[in-house]
Amino acid sequence: MAHVVLDEGPIQYANLERYHDSDVETGLERSGHNAGTTTFRLIEIDLADVEDTRWFPGPRPWGTQMVEELRRGERLPPIVVLKTVRGKGFGLIDGLNRTYAHWALGLPTIRAYELIAK
Repeated sequence: MAHVVLDEGPIQYANLERYHDSDVETGLERSGHNAGTTTFRLIEIDLADVEDTRWFPGPRPWGTQMVEELRRGERLPPIVVLKTVRGKGFGLIDGLNRTYAHWALGLPTIRAYELIAK
């Protein structure tokens, strides 16, 4: 579970670079966290360490918008993760489509906000 720290933080939830949706709040709530009190750090992680990639490509029909953005050299906002209780990787709170786009293009790493305080 190698990673590179890009910004040690703490980064407040309100300062996260977002991708035009409210899925972060939903993911935090489902994980038992409050968006108003959480803080993060910015890291770059191996895509293989995101446990949710183990079922890709899966049965879901995926769009191509984010894949095309990456192909054009655009940088997508970081995904949001937390270390799993098993300690073997990261669980995905938000960013499934961004993660899939990186996976589909064979990119080895992805930027992620790691939850560091509840």
